[in-house]
Amino acid sequence: MMFNEEWRQNVDFARKRHILLFPALLVVVAMVVTIGLRFLVGEGVSNDAVLVEETRRAFTWQEMRFALHFPLFMFSLGMGSFAFLGRVMVSQRASGLNYLLTAPALQPLSQSTNYFAYYIKEVTFYVMLVLVPVAFGMALGILLGNFVALPTPLLYSSLPITIIAMILSLAQGLAFSFFGSALWTRGKIWGKAVPLMVIGIAVLFAMGHIPAEYMVFGYALQSNHNWWLIPIGFGFTIGLALLGAYITSNDFEQAVIERKEIFGSVYGRLGFLGNGKMRLLVTKELVDLLRSGTIKKMIVSYSVPLIVLLMLAWLVDFAEMPIPINLLSYAPFLGFFGFNFYSWLTGIDSPEHMNSLPMRVPDLIKAKVIVYFLTTTWISIIFLLLMSWSLDAWAALPVALVIMLANSIYIVSLTAFLMGLRPNKAIFDASIMIYFWIGTVIPLLVLFLLSFTQGDAAFYDNWASAIYEQGIDSSNVGFDDEKAKSGFSGILGVSTMLLFASWLLMRLLERKWGSAEFSN
Repeated sequence: MMFNEEWRQNVDFARKRHILLFPALLVVVAMVVTIGLRFLVGEGVSNDAVLVEETRRAFTWQEMRFALHFPLFMFSLGMGSFAFLGRVMVSQRASGLNYLLTAPALQPLSQSTNYFAYYIKEVTFYVMLVLVPVAFGMALGILLGNFVALPTPLLYSSLPITIIAMILSLAQGLAFSFFGSALWTRGKIWGKAVPLMVIGIAVLFAMGHIPAEYMVFGYALQSNHNWWLIPIGFGFTIGLALLGAYITSNDFEQAVIERKEIFGSVYGRLGFLGNGKMRLLVTKELVDLLRSGTIKKMIVSYSVPLIVLLMLAWLVDFAEMPIPINLLSYAPFLGFFGFNFYSWLTGIDSPEHMNSLPMRVPDLIKAKVIVYFLTTTWISIIFLLLMSWSLDAWAALPVALVIMLANSIYIVSLTAFLMGLRPNKAIFDASIMIYFWIGTVIPLLVLFLLSFTQGDAAFYDNWASAIYEQGIDSSNVGFDDEKAKSGFSGILGVSTMLLFASWLLMRLLERKWGSAEFSN
């Protein structure tokens, strides 16, 4: 029944062939990577056409295993916080749309049984949608590698343990996230303890005090081939999921609470939006955020990774890193969190009641984009200020702010244009995700690489010193080296293009979503 519900929710937005394109795309990517493994690890048959010396090897096998399991583990952590969903969904039921996750509110079914069943459904769903296509793509890569005279060093005998290890990493990440969100729903001290525990574990792991093998069981299994890890790993994971199911808040009742009127005060503070319907819509969205308590979850989910980065910058000497990490290296990634935050905004409540109001979908999308900036930009600015202080990089702060703002505006504009009010369903539409991937990865990678070309920010230090000593009209501001000059020009050039692309995407909202109905 849960699989039928999952299929219904996704087909409602993306047609069947679009959903099936997602695993098909994973098959192709996995196949190409498998064929190219010999170039990545420097192994395989050497001949006159292809010769990779040992000294030029890009990655070790252990690094490749880590690159396989750690992103999968992080992905599952992001998808496992469904302990929050029950109370939200039970207040959003409309017409004949009911959600099985909220069944205990209406049926004689225990909460723990229902949530554990939902966990099993999530694991199985992602195994079928993600891991099985990846494994099939690996097998195809081994097969086709021999036909195109590019044999891969990966063997068929490696596939079973790889599949089992990936399933273990996925299931463990979902269990950790589910358990943490279940604790959080208990409220009181757990509302503060869970984010602090996450930050502490992440920092200890990043600093190497917690080995990756202890953190991700699937990675340990594939690294050491200790088969006894399979029953222990799955036993621990299932036990953690069961514990999370039993401690999840069992109260679906929507308490009626008398609240202070805040619409008028919020509306009064948004005078810079004029007196039109946009000001009304933004006010309504902000009130919904405050009333539902979603604002707390959003701020925590946005802030926790930034706090981890801050603690790493404070505890780790980045000068000793092989890659020149600097303030400008962080700025592009702040905007990349925009997709997750925008998806929260679209899931607060059903907008279908607005079909009877003199409003249109592009108006609501623009309002949500504005709310995104009002609720996240101040966090990003505080982060950059603290990071500037930690790295002693005040001179580079103005450029970092430009990068952050440009990338944030672009990412959320691209998300809103491609996915409208339903980003949580659009993520499984391969035709949309291809455009989203191309539109985000390319500019993000360019900005990240350009941030390295200015090295130790010598130009920015020069600029700040000249302004401080001779005032804003100083003529002694210049580039001391071509490397810094090219990096500075490239960064500002890409940021300008992103701002123009954002303006264009907002202008095209009317054409793409002008005739759409309100539905998420």
